[in-house]
Amino acid sequence: MFDSLLHHRLATYDELQARFRLMQFWPKTRHLHIPVRMADGKCESVGESRGRWLCWACGLPMPELQFPVYDADGVLRGTCDWAWPDHRTLGEFDGRVKYGRLLLPGQDPGEVVFGEKQREDLLRELTGFGMLRLTWSDYERPQVTSHRIARMLKLTG
Repeated sequence: MFDSLLHHRLATYDELQARFRLMQFWPKTRHLHIPVRMADGKCESVGESRGRWLCWACGLPMPELQFPVYDADGVLRGTCDWAWPDHRTLGEFDGRVKYGRLLLPGQDPGEVVFGEKQREDLLRELTGFGMLRLTWSDYERPQVTSHRIARMLKLTG
């Protein structure tokens, strides 16, 4: 919610912090301290914010958000939801919107999936990084998902 507030420029980070300072001791606000401090507005969806939260909650390295990937000529070829450059890993959240509600009229979902596969291949080739993809169901199994991320980041064997 706080990422969305900032992403859509409904408030600045300073405004969010100032408002929270006024209510930080109210009953039932204790659980908001960390999310308010983590908010930065770079996440473009709830799925991206939840991925970042999962990393924090499970003690994983925090990813860089909206990570740009350029080709050798300096042309931006894509932006990944997350990246862990020190671990040579890119990350994407895949929600159904990308493959369903946002289809252009007459566009086949298979075309979108194939285009996304080509985009992923290009980003991996340009960076030499691996690619981690998360979906809503991954958030329902945080322990399994955090172990998967740790393996991808080569934090475990």
